[in-house]
Amino acid sequence: MDRRTFVMGSFGFGMAVLGGGMLAGCAAGDEPAAPEAPEPVAVPETLEPAAAPEPKAGGGRALVAVFSYSGTTLTVAERIAEATGADLFRIETTDAWPDDYDAMTAQVQREQDEGYLPPLAAAVQDWDAYDTVYLGHPIWWGQLPHVVRSFLAQHDLAGKTAAPFSTSSSSGNVAALDALRELCPEADVREALHLTRGSLPGALDEVEPWIEGSGLA
Repeated sequence: MDRRTFVMGSFGFGMAVLGGGMLAGCAAGDEPAAPEAPEPVAVPETLEPAAAPEPKAGGGRALVAVFSYSGTTLTVAERIAEATGADLFRIETTDAWPDDYDAMTAQVQREQDEGYLPPLAAAVQDWDAYDTVYLGHPIWWGQLPHVVRSFLAQHDLAGKTAAPFSTSSSSGNVAALDALRELCPEADVREALHLTRGSLPGALDEVEPWIEGSGLA
């Protein structure tokens, strides 16, 4: 099994842009009465760079691009990278999140209400070399986080295979998938993997079957 590479972009984006006309789809059916806010942050361990994996059999390279606030989605991303030999890229914003949890959730809610796209700290190097992108994120208020919308606005998935995966406390991923397909109509979006926080770490065993079932093995 190839070792994963923690790929970091080489430049930051200095200006925030307003997202116009980019609305998510229908809310998930099991959305709780009170909005499901992001989980309190638990800082993950720093990953050390590893040797570059061999190209996939089809000739292209695979990338795991993940936004993870609390570290939950990152654990899934790491398992996917281990199983596939794909490079690993952390989607991060230029500005730090507020330390206060209530302030942080209020900021996320404002971003969603206003369609704000937060600037990213880095871009993926050699983006065109990747044929398959495993795109991971948490589900916030049943929706695709606007951090991920920023990533999609700056990284064109047209012509690439997209394999989405997500985590949440209880919400489903229907609206997030609708948004992804709307934002990336020319991408080959495969079956999504969605895991709940309470099912981890045992549910990580679902990663390999999902990869195989999506035709990505």
